[in-house]
Amino acid sequence: MRSIWLCLLLACNGGGHRTATPNGSASAADADAAYAAHDFARCAAIYAQVAAASPHPDGALYNEACCEARAGSADAAFASIDRAVAAGWRDTKQLGSDDDLVPLHADPRWATTIAKANAAEAAFEQALKAPEVRKQLLAMVETDQAQRFAWIDASKRNAGSAEQAPLLAAMTDGDKQRTVTLHAIVDKLGWPGKTLVGEDGAHAAWLLVQHADLDPDFAKRALGLMEPLVKPGEVDARDYAYLYDRVAVHDGRPQRFGTQFKDGVPDPIEDEAHVDERRVAIGLGTMAAYKQQMRAMYGSAGAK
Repeated sequence: MRSIWLCLLLACNGGGHRTATPNGSASAADADAAYAAHDFARCAAIYAQVAAASPHPDGALYNEACCEARAGSADAAFASIDRAVAAGWRDTKQLGSDDDLVPLHADPRWATTIAKANAAEAAFEQALKAPEVRKQLLAMVETDQAQRFAWIDASKRNAGSAEQAPLLAAMTDGDKQRTVTLHAIVDKLGWPGKTLVGEDGAHAAWLLVQHADLDPDFAKRALGLMEPLVKPGEVDARDYAYLYDRVAVHDGRPQRFGTQFKDGVPDPIEDEAHVDERRVAIGLGTMAAYKQQMRAMYGSAGAK
């Protein structure tokens, strides 16, 4: 099942896969709490509400299906998967491996569902200009997230322990390697927007540069390339906002959207009295809800 978050591509399911959904909704946090409590019917109901309120409902619809499958509501789960695929959900790998959906596997409709999802992804890839680059970006993000979750989990278990050092080193080395690869992609294609690599590929490219802290000049270059792509819809405004804040904080300037935290506290924000107006205008939700989510995710580790 996917957890709705933005800054990292976060999710937790039975198979351990972690990925992205549109925004940091407090309702999604409630749904995740219901999932953790094994109240799957309530989890499904909350995710249905999240999907109805979201401009990009595919992740919430997928989560709804996971909860419905766990609750024994096969008809509803299959319907939610169909709606998720129609809304743009493309992670056929997770669909096939997610433990939440195992109750559906013996149903005769499962094979048809898998075939429809695979066909939708194939048609989607055919419409892209750089489908192989999309796959490359998504694969790099999967590794990025695995390394970050290992470090975050160790930090939450025992901050400052010897266990953290090798995990941090692996994450840092991975960031370096992924930044080099992203450099090469950008040099060849320009910034990989939705027409080139799809919405998930564009989001993956953003996440990789968001973690390119050791190459701040590249982050600034990426920010400049992304800016003119926001208005035509090639780059998500929320992704641009996160990178804007990341670059500003690195440069010692106030952030604009309140996305960057350290030790559970947001870095300084320009015109903080109106930050929620700026956030809501691009679909980020309020600072109060975001603070709660950041602290729940990271504890005292801070955001990486």
